[in-house]
Amino acid sequence: MMSPLQKVQQKTYVDEVVKLDNNSWWVHRRTVDFNGTVSPTPRIVFFANSRDVVDQWMAKQNS
Repeated sequence: MMSPLQKVQQKTYVDEVVKLDNNSWWVHRRTVDFNGTVSPTPRIVFFANSRDVVDQWMAKQNS
């Protein structure tokens, strides 16, 4: 059984969808420090050939 504190989980990253070409969609992730500072350097965490696939992947990440 989960305690109330385990249910609350603060996000420690910000995702950005970038379209580089008609069939090239990338998800860049930037980490967020404990004080709210966003990393200047993103990591590529997902690549797809369509925006729909990216949206599906992001929905799974947020569930």
